[in-house]
Amino acid sequence: MDTVVVTTESRLIEIVETAVGKFLKVEIPKTKAEPDNLSGAKSAVSFLCESGFEVSLSLFNKQVCKGFIPCRRFHNKRLLFSKRDLLLWAESKCEPVGQCDAALTLSASANRKLRRA
Repeated sequence: MDTVVVTTESRLIEIVETAVGKFLKVEIPKTKAEPDNLSGAKSAVSFLCESGFEVSLSLFNKQVCKGFIPCRRFHNKRLLFSKRDLLLWAESKCEPVGQCDAALTLSASANRKLRRA
């Protein structure tokens, strides 16, 4: 009994649940999955910001009112957003920037600053 096993807490819990489940011949239900829908514009904006797409609440609300952002209404009041649809919308708004485009933008900016001085 000199063997020492190092593991994480979550892995240990998984091992114990599997062993107990096999012993009792019962399947232990997994933890509840995170919901796919977001309720309200603030939670949708915070989700987009956490995902790397910075957007302001006012711009987001304007885009929702114009119908550019996919959403559903609950009881004709509360807005519901699908995480998948939000990410697809945000990715569709991103434009690829090539090496040449970035270099041209930097040089144009530097030229403007030099002309002002």
